[in-house]
Formats: sequence, C-alpha cells, structure tokens
Amino acid sequence: MSYTIALAQCTSLPDISQNLVTAEKFIAEAQKEGASLIVFPEYFMYPCTGDTASYTAHAQPVDGPFVLCMKELAVKYNIWLLFGINEKSSDVHEKKCYNTLVILDSGGIIRGTYQKTHLFDAFDWQESGHTLAGNSLFLPIATPFGRLGLGTCYDLRFPEVALHAALQGAELLIYPSAWVDGPLKALQWKTLISARAIENGITVIGCSQYAKDTFIGQSFACDPFGNTLAEGGPQNELLLVPVTPGLTRDAHSRIPSLVNRRTDLY
Repeated sequence: MSYTIALAQCTSLPDISQNLVTAEKFIAEAQKEGASLIVFPEYFMYPCTGDTASYTAHAQPVDGPFVLCMKELAVKYNIWLLFGINEKSSDVHEKKCYNTLVILDSGGIIRGTYQKTHLFDAFDWQESGHTLAGNSLFLPIATPFGRLGLGTCYDLRFPEVALHAALQGAELLIYPSAWVDGPLKALQWKTLISARAIENGITVIGCSQYAKDTFIGQSFACDPFGNTLAEGGPQNELLLVPVTPGLTRDAHSRIPSLVNRRTDLY
C-alpha cells in the first residue's frame, strides 16, 4: 500500500502567529491531496538567520503555545505533522535553546521529539553559539506509513545517523532542514539524500526551508533504489511524495552496503 507525504517547502517569518497561518494553509492543501503526513522545515516556528538573539528569545518548551496550536491543527485536519521548533531549555539560567523536531499523530499526540545532535559550525555559521546539541539519536517510531526515523539538516552529512535508523528498522528517514545556500550546495544536498537512501536501502526525504539567498528550498526525496520521488525548486511550494514501505528491505536482507557492517563502531 502506498501513502502520500506532503512537504511544506516554505519560508519561516519572525512572527509565530503568521507561521501558524502558513501551517494551516499548507495542512489544508495537504489534506485535500490525501496526505498522511505533512513535513515542515527546520526552524519552522521561528527563523534562525542573522538575528540569533531574537531566535533564542522566542524559544518555547515542547508543551508551549506553538506546539499546542499545531496539535489542534493535526486534530482538525486528521493528519500527522512534523515540524521544527526552537525549544526552550528547562534550565532557567540557560540562554541557548535546542533545535528540535516534533512529530504529532493525527490525534494531536506527540509521538516523538528529536534535539539536533550535529550542529552546523562551518563557514560563516556557528550554530553552537546559540543552540545546545542533543545527546542522542532518534529511535524510529511506528506510523501508518512505515517505521520512521528522523534527522535534522547537517545530520545528513554524517552517515551514522542514517545507519543507526536503518539498523533500528526504519523504512523511511526524513530530514527537515534549512539547507544553507551557496556554490554547489543544492548538488551536495541531493547527492547526500540519494546516498543515504541507496546505502541503507530506505526511502529518504529532505524538506528544506526556502529563503532567497539564505536557504535553498529544493526539497528532495529518493527511494531505496535511487529513484527520485519528488524534487522541488527554489520557491515556496507543496510537494507530494509517494511512499511505499514495502519497497524497503529489512536490515538482514538489504543491499550489500548493510551486510557485514561493523555496528560495534557506532
């Protein structure tokens, strides 16, 4: 059986209420298209660009008002939601926040969260200057559309994140992202998504935020055999990804790249 996963390739604004308006617009469209899940990008709740002080100042806990509103939308439209927030630390003296993914089921129940483990400290970006690193990888969860693993943006460059998900039985791996623009960055993005899919025998989806001259958009999805399932442009748009969990083989019978892996090293 096939399912549809919608990718809300959109621009986050420094106005949380407006981002909720954007969320409902894309969710309503995804529901009309029969999607089981809609994915929003990294930094969806509030943008993280030049004004990092504003980003951390607007952090909220996972049980805060933004997630509560997203729960209401999940129930209203009977759809699973995956989105990024700037999560406030439980330490009242901590000025940094977490870069967190939240996944809700169609009943508005939180089915998992993931605090980004690999922070983007490269080129002119210094994510660790305002963000706390998570200390554990995401354990895949059961969903109607397959066993789901998660990573965030820069995690894509580290093969062990995808390998961990595959060895834990993931059939589908999604990377909500804000992939930074630059020379050949779109090529790198698509190549890495394809590589993670092929080497682990799972479907891999990347949903990137779009912001002109900042984040590339160009969301991309690849099946376990290297076939492109969806490809976006540098713009705001909704993409639909057909997903067939049965295409994915279990960890003991996958293509040769998973055979004889030294799992004791991870």
